[in-house]
Formats: sequence, C-alpha cells, structure tokens
Amino acid sequence: MTSKGKIVIATVKGDVHDIGKNIVTVVLQCNNFEVINMGVMVPCHEILARAKAEGADIIGLSGLITPSLEEMQYVAGEMHKDDYFRVKKIPLLIGGATCSRVHTAVKIAPKYEGPVVYVPDASRSVSVAQSLLGEGKDHYVTELNADYDKVRTQHANKKKTPLWSLAQARANAAVVHHAPVTPRVLGRRVFKNFDLAEIAQYIDWGPFFQTWDLAGPYPAILDDEIVGVEARKVLADAQAMLKKIIEGRWLQANGVMGIFPANRVGDDIVFYTDESRTEVLTTWYGMRQQTEKQAVDGVLRPSRCLSDFVAPRNQASTTTPVCLP
Repeated sequence: MTSKGKIVIATVKGDVHDIGKNIVTVVLQCNNFEVINMGVMVPCHEILARAKAEGADIIGLSGLITPSLEEMQYVAGEMHKDDYFRVKKIPLLIGGATCSRVHTAVKIAPKYEGPVVYVPDASRSVSVAQSLLGEGKDHYVTELNADYDKVRTQHANKKKTPLWSLAQARANAAVVHHAPVTPRVLGRRVFKNFDLAEIAQYIDWGPFFQTWDLAGPYPAILDDEIVGVEARKVLADAQAMLKKIIEGRWLQANGVMGIFPANRVGDDIVFYTDESRTEVLTTWYGMRQQTEKQAVDGVLRPSRCLSDFVAPRNQASTTTPVCLP
C-alpha cells in the first residue's frame, strides 16, 4: 500500500514523556503514514538531521512539561535558519499537554516561515497531516495563517486586568465573624507506619494519566476509543508496581503535623511556639488580592488574603495547623 507521507516525530530535548507521542505514531501508521519515531529527549540537531536523511514530509514535536515549549520554539527557529526547511516549507506539528493553539500562534509559529500547526490530540493528527500533504494544502495553510494572525491580534489587544492599589485592597479586606476554638492538644505530632494498603485506596489516578499525556477523566479513560488501550496498560503496570511496594514493604508512610497558636499581623500570619505567644515560631507572608472588585447584589466582593481568616492579636486566640518538615 502506498504511503501517504513520511513523518519524523520526537519528544523534544529535556522531556521524557512518550505515551502521547506513541499513540499519535500508531494512529498515523494505521492511516497509512510512514512514521519515524525518534523517542524521547531528542536534541534539535538530531531531529533536523534525521528529517533530512529520511526526506521527511512533516516533523512532529511532542512535550509535556513547560520547558518543552521553549525547546519547541528553538527547533522552529533552527528550521527557519536552515535553507533546507525554509525553502521546502516542511510543516511542523506541535503537540503535548502544555501546548495550546494560542501559544503555538504567538510563540512558535513566528519563528518559522513554514506551516506550524497545533494538534490538540491524537485523533486530529491524521486530518492535519492529510490537509498538509493533500491537494488542498495551500487553502489549508492560508486559513491556518489567517487564524493565527487573528489569535495574535486578540492576544496583543487583550485587556490588562484592572488593579487596585494595595491600600485600597487592604481597606476592602474580608471580614470573618468566627470565634476560634482552642484544640485540646497543641504542638507537634508524629504519625508512623501508616498502612500502605489503606492509603492506596485513596489514590487519585487522574493526575497519573495526565503525567503520561493521556487525556480524559478516570475511569472513563480506560474505555476511550483513542487512548483506552494505552491507559489500561499503564494502569495495570502501575498497580502491579504498587502491589509489589505494599507487599514488599518497600516504603514507610509517616507523617508529621503541628497545631500552634497564631495571629494575623497585617497581611501576614505569625505562629508562636506556645500559648504564651512570646516566641515566634515562623511567619507566613500573605499576598492580598488587588484585582478590581465588583459589587454583587449591592455587596462589594472582598479583596481576600489568607490572613483574613486568622484573628488578630487583640481578639480571641486562634490556633492553626501547620505542616512541618
């Protein structure tokens, strides 16, 4: 069967996530594209050299962490410097959890003259590749550039959030009417050797799948048409590893907490070593909201700070839990 095109795809330098990229590879291959998957942590010069050697029609970049966005900009800039890519205008596809249409249009696309396309998920990769390599390529690229121009204009004209002065925000602080209750026991408490099997019951697997660049709510993601197979695979691997950890007692679950007297001092919260409040244990420095507030049903929304919810020294005493190292 004749290939629809050759695509070099890689997770950029500094990033080790590859599940999403691998799913894109499988989806493209199932739709008769030839895909060279270079793996993870691939430097720019290796990606471009491989694309030249393979005569790639498209380059695809994947990344999950924020620094990957800067690396993608760098790759786009290097493509622009290279006559091979600039003259051929080889398309550059951008994908990954941290990427977005706005970021691609504002930060990455201006670095390279050729088409730079944000692909939100694996299911879109086939239609994007076909549009870039098919007879309607020119029309698709023209519409893409017009859309990105619009995005950049909207971004440039985006109104800045109106801010109040700090004094005005402090004058609009939240007022909390509550009589603090003194706990029976103050000070530091240590908890040792919690049952790992019990803790495992409360694991939220949602962030686990997000880390692997698998989009979708858990447990529905396990039956997803696009990523369901990979989701079930990584979950099975994780649960098998978790079982070994629990049964082998590889880890100990310990905890420590402290409940100490505290008072509000301006926007800050001061903690004391004991109820005499003569020795300061630590201070949490607060940041007050300075965004311009609007009235709702005739009541002005407060400019909150965490310290608003702690009593000042001249009022009833308050105690606050604090995590300690």
